[in-house]
Order: sequence, then C-alpha cells, then structure tokens
Amino acid sequence: MGLDKEIAAALAEARLTEWRRIGYGELRAMLDEQDVRQVVGEDGKRYSVVSYALDDGDGRIRMSVAVDDGAWSAFAPSVRDQIMNPDGTFVE
Repeated sequence: MGLDKEIAAALAEARLTEWRRIGYGELRAMLDEQDVRQVVGEDGKRYSVVSYALDDGDGRIRMSVAVDDGAWSAFAPSVRDQIMNPDGTFVE
C-alpha cells in the first residue's frame, strides 16, 4: 500500500501551522536547518516529517515540509510549503 496522501498532507499542514506561529526573526535564524520528526498518523503508520526554512529571495522565507512513510514515498514525498514576507505576512 502506498503513501496515504490525505494523511501526509494533513501532517504537513499541521507542521506549517506550527511554523506560522513563529515570528519572522525566529524563522530567519532557522534558515537552512532541518527538523526531522517521526510522527504516527491517524492510520497508525509511522511517517517522517522533514521541515526546513530557505531564503526565497527579497527577504522572503520559504517554509517547506516533506512527508513520507519510509517506503517508496521517500523518493517522492508529499510536499507542502508556505512563504513568509519580511513583514510577517504570508504569500497566498
């Protein structure tokens, strides 16, 4: 059975929601650092949730989250991202 894309997307969105609560300065300090977590999804499977912040140019920060279940999905994980402007607003 392959990656449950709905669960993977929900896990990624949950991590992005955590990051949205962090201020611009804190995110800037986290640039190029990876956070790797093992999370159990609602289906009981273990998922890897990898998140990182990258400089997206012009002071913007791209927050990216990749989720996989350790099987073939590790080669093509479910990815979600969000971009924060220097003033703390998000690009829609």
